Amino acid sequence: MPDETGTSAPERRQNLKLRAVFDVVYEHIAPFLDPAQTWGGMSLQHFAFRTIRERHPDLSPAEAHQLVVAAVRVFRARNPGQGSHLPKPEDLTATLPV
Repeated sequence: MPDETGTSAPERRQNLKLRAVFDVVYEHIAPFLDPAQTWGGMSLQHFAFRTIRERHPDLSPAEAHQLVVAAVRVFRARNPGQGSHLPKPEDLTATLPV
């Protein structure tokens, strides 16, 4: 992808398999990241992980977790001020659901 100078920047992403499915996965799990969709005030991100695992059984738990972390980052970027109920991405990387 060309940068501001018109030259191609090296690809930062290491796992192109996850990049290929991210947009579809994000559409499936975005409702679980919405602050209006909580269960007793708790976020539903666990359901996001489960949804990824059910819809994409070819992905490992670690890959599904990476997608949730990325989706949280994207949700926060696209919805400023609406992601305070979600853990910070750096907190998500500390634990891996099974």
